[in-house]
Amino acid sequence: MKIRNLTLFFCLIALYCNAQNKLGGIGQWREQYSNYNVQQLVMGDQLYVASKHQVFTLNKSNEVDFLGKSNGLHEVGVTQIAWDKIQSQLIIAYNNSSIDIKQGDQVYLINDLTLSNLYASKKINHIYIQGNWAFLSTSFGIVVLDLIQHEIKDTWFPNNNRQNAVTYQCAVLNDSIYALTENGLMICPLKNNWIVNNQWQNKSSFNGLGLTKLHNYNGEMYLYNMHQIFKSSQTIALLNYPNGNIQKLSNDKTGLLLATQYNNKGNILRINTDYTTNSLIDSTELIAPFDILEDGTNLWVADTVNGLLAHANKNTWINIGGPRYTINGNVAIDESNFITPYGNNNGFGVYNESGWHHYTQINSVKLPLLNSSAVNPKDGSYWMGGVNQLIHVSSDFQKTESIILNNHNGTITAIDFSKSGNGWALQDQQGLIQQQNNNWTSIAAPANFSFSGLHKMIVNQQEQAWIIAPNNQGIYVYQSANYFPTAIWKQLSTSSNNGNLPSSKVTSIVEDATGSIWVGTDNGIGIFQCGDLTKEACNAFIPTLSNNGFNGYLFQKETINTMAVDGANRKWIGTNNGVWLLSSDGYDILAHFTQKNSPLPNDTVFQIIIAPISGEVFFMSANQMVSYRGTATKGSNLQNTISIFPNPVAPDYNGMISIRGLIENAIVKITDLNGKLIFQTRALGGQGVWNGKTYEGNKPATGIYLVFVRDDTGNEKGIGKIVITKGR
Repeated sequence: MKIRNLTLFFCLIALYCNAQNKLGGIGQWREQYSNYNVQQLVMGDQLYVASKHQVFTLNKSNEVDFLGKSNGLHEVGVTQIAWDKIQSQLIIAYNNSSIDIKQGDQVYLINDLTLSNLYASKKINHIYIQGNWAFLSTSFGIVVLDLIQHEIKDTWFPNNNRQNAVTYQCAVLNDSIYALTENGLMICPLKNNWIVNNQWQNKSSFNGLGLTKLHNYNGEMYLYNMHQIFKSSQTIALLNYPNGNIQKLSNDKTGLLLATQYNNKGNILRINTDYTTNSLIDSTELIAPFDILEDGTNLWVADTVNGLLAHANKNTWINIGGPRYTINGNVAIDESNFITPYGNNNGFGVYNESGWHHYTQINSVKLPLLNSSAVNPKDGSYWMGGVNQLIHVSSDFQKTESIILNNHNGTITAIDFSKSGNGWALQDQQGLIQQQNNNWTSIAAPANFSFSGLHKMIVNQQEQAWIIAPNNQGIYVYQSANYFPTAIWKQLSTSSNNGNLPSSKVTSIVEDATGSIWVGTDNGIGIFQCGDLTKEACNAFIPTLSNNGFNGYLFQKETINTMAVDGANRKWIGTNNGVWLLSSDGYDILAHFTQKNSPLPNDTVFQIIIAPISGEVFFMSANQMVSYRGTATKGSNLQNTISIFPNPVAPDYNGMISIRGLIENAIVKITDLNGKLIFQTRALGGQGVWNGKTYEGNKPATGIYLVFVRDDTGNEKGIGKIVITKGR
């Protein structure tokens, strides 16, 4: 192998992105979406920006605030937004055709289209506000939405035979509604903002031109497709743009503007009075501009690759926050940083208390596609795997080296370290690689083992590498000679005397705090507690649960996509039916989150990562990532300082109060200043949780309360104070 030392400083392609939802209290959620695919801009009481996944706002200080299921919205995946200036409310249309209307702190859900079976496709292509109505251009016609009553009033079909017609966009000019449809341009008179029945007229001279967008400017209706712009009053194109695609026609104070794309480059053009164009913002800044908006101070550009640009005296990219790309790699975490290879995009992201940071280059040397990551507990450095190579990054992100695996072709799909700091890597097509004396060496395996499709592995406390075998062949286990005296390979199957797996299709694997190996399959979970594989059989115990008088295996017939263990040794289980929280032994279901009862964007969860200090649980779903503030954290070895959140406790706060930094499984007592005990609990790992009420169920009076901690040896000391700002 070849090691290329690069003692270099990391360079960032983008600015640090510190915008993010703040970490809330116990039980609070926050979205961790990739929002750089910005696609629409709307000016209301502030600037509203729609990415592919959610809406965020930008105030006059350019501070970003996110709207999502965690703070009142109902869905994920945005198609269109619009601002109703009369009622001061935001209309949001989603991929599933549901609509949210956000007015102040109230959010009104309109899901009639989602529930309807009348139309094969119900996509909302555009929203146009006219008085107290919103005209929704859909894949079957125009839906009229009452913006006062927050309900659907009617459906208009832009023809005179009430047949479905794909409607791309509509707008109003001179008391007539103009609708661009699959049948061309349709125009109908309006009376009191309502159509006159059976008076739709087809302006046939525009048929067959593929016109899909409208822009009402200076008393004229402009129509355009990807390459041409027309006025509705004439049939000759005003502007031809054959070498690229027209994305948006808009205007500022001085005239018309055009957002265009060509060969992965973008441009904002100003249209002159003779319909020639001049470049205003060119491809040195833009890749894929999709929308433009002028607010009197800035010209805002939505770029579906690079995010949000403010153009005034200079160009400024707004720090949006969130991961730079959708996460497709295996994530690692330590006490300070959340490390995520992007998988399908070059480089990796780092998330910590200061927000998201994106690394795509090392001093002009482009980082490769990275698929896996791990933290070496011995020195805190980070390792990431790509195709035929490992990237090693120092704990301060200042130095890196690239380790080329000569004569070994295949992607590093998993990396893990034992507690002693010994490194292991899983390479698809090749097998297992072990780090010995700073060298990475392949470990020979039995000839009958298949290595095509390797993707998951863990290394346990006993220096055994547990590998999900490809092609539904159970598990491969390699026992090294680092812990037990003899090295050996073993394959575990569904055989009752050789693995006892609930299914040969293994999907996930994790080690818990006691050293037990939990194995997830497409038919539930098996638990291994094995010693030296050369001396004893290694068979799974399959928990049997009783439910309504029927006995069944744990998660029988359920596919276990991922598992994680929190600070209290409880198990978080990701499936195709949401996320489950189990007790440490797996016999009790403590919580079940789905997209219906939580901000989960999708019920299919592929990866769960838990931050040891904060207890925040990250869920990578089929639709982006969200996180949840859990009740358990990693316990401390010594009882020193603690953190209490929130503190002081505000008068209107009704959530959980967390006491973090405790010694593992400590007993927590809360007393008043006179020593009267008002609450006692046991920490979950390193965190105690108090609901802010006394044993009698009452809120305590205003004052200062003391926190005492006792470990299992009986040592007790006062370590904190909680200030209650208002009593009953």
